[in-house]
Amino acid sequence: MAPGREPRQEQAYYADTYLTEASGMVIAVGTAAGDGVPWVAVSPNIFHPKGGGQPSDEGTVDGAPVTPARDESGLVVLAGAPALEVGAAVVCSVDPAKRRLHAALHTAGHVLGALGEARGWKHSGHSHFPDQARLDFDPEGHEDELATPELREAVRAELQSAMDAALARGGAVSAALDRSGHRTVTIEGVNAEPCGGTHVRSLADLANVRILEVKVKRGAIKVRYEAEHA
Repeated sequence: MAPGREPRQEQAYYADTYLTEASGMVIAVGTAAGDGVPWVAVSPNIFHPKGGGQPSDEGTVDGAPVTPARDESGLVVLAGAPALEVGAAVVCSVDPAKRRLHAALHTAGHVLGALGEARGWKHSGHSHFPDQARLDFDPEGHEDELATPELREAVRAELQSAMDAALARGGAVSAALDRSGHRTVTIEGVNAEPCGGTHVRSLADLANVRILEVKVKRGAIKVRYEAEHA
């Protein structure tokens, strides 16, 4: 690879969350700084790397377990792959159950974020990891409505009711890239926002979305939730 020129990599997971196995070609190879673990980059790439509050995919390249990560150039590299040369044909596979769960949690998080903003809350952070999914909001100006356990439980119940209503209405989930490569995810009837994560095709694909807790901690309103793929 010529200095200053990065290989072009198609991010296939942007277009199809449910594409979990694909053939590809090695477009770059290297070793990780520090531990010397070998990596490859493949195109088209079906692996989502950790980022945006979403955990990385788990899967294999030619049967060898790999860990995806995004390098400083934006390339998604797969650490732990077998020794390969640029131009080699490979088969990549992503754990489909974990991909669907991550997509469900991320999509439910977008809906929850929109519901919080509809209450006048300002979104300040998020995690879409299994068993620790939550959204954070700025509590300034909302101290009174969250001052007691009873009030916080009432808010939690209101959010659950609003979530149930949004899911009952349904809505398609789509993504689009602009000319600069920036990606926007749109949930019909809910919102549109920049996002690089994986998402379900429709709100009908979500199941058991539960608002678990609303609390104020470390200067933030923290709303914990869980979700599954239908």
